Amino acid sequence: MNSKHRVTRHLVGVALCGAALFSPLALAASTSLQELASKPQDYLGQEVEMEAYCVKNGRSGDVIGYECTSQDGVYVDADDIEPEAAKEKLAGDCAGGGCMATIQFVPHSYSTSSAIEPGKTVTVFNAEKAKVSF
Repeated sequence: MNSKHRVTRHLVGVALCGAALFSPLALAASTSLQELASKPQDYLGQEVEMEAYCVKNGRSGDVIGYECTSQDGVYVDADDIEPEAAKEKLAGDCAGGGCMATIQFVPHSYSTSSAIEPGKTVTVFNAEKAKVSF
């Protein structure tokens, strides 16, 4: 292989790596809650990051797993959370949803409801797992 082909291959490889690093799926950027609520379908399968209060089994005790709630009516129901230290903190210091956390998740579905918060329509995202940090 001559040097011209090696340089071209190298440049293509660098360009592909750069595109992967900066694609929306590769980075979890903080997301506008208004944008999440107004266009939830755009975020299915995308990694999302937001600030929320999380509690095991939900605020009403009717969620299997964990419920994380933003102050603006965006909910995330996650079957599980990670890391293990976050589970311990939610069971201890933050029991009942008393601590604000940063959560990262990839929603697989969503719904809207006007029954969860009276007088308000909320968006509920469903995810298999969420990464929670305090």
